[in-house]
Amino acid sequence: NYRSKLFGLTIDPERLQQIRQERRANSRYSAAETCRREVATAERMFQMERIPTLSTTNTSIEEISSKVLSTLGLQREM
Repeated sequence: NYRSKLFGLTIDPERLQQIRQERRANSRYSAAETCRREVATAERMFQMERIPTLSTTNTSIEEISSKVLSTLGLQREM
């Protein structure tokens, strides 16, 4: 059963837009409304399915992995 290993990563819509503007400026992909809608949709799904979440807005990839593993009660394998 993989459900116990599901984890939702979210981000502030403004930060997502900033990242996307660097990739594809002035596109529908990087529009503020698109970013807000996508983040809201993902967060609703996580909430409906009771999937634990973590905001990655100001977090390094190392911190994200550590927090996810800790929250899920898992140990890092090397």
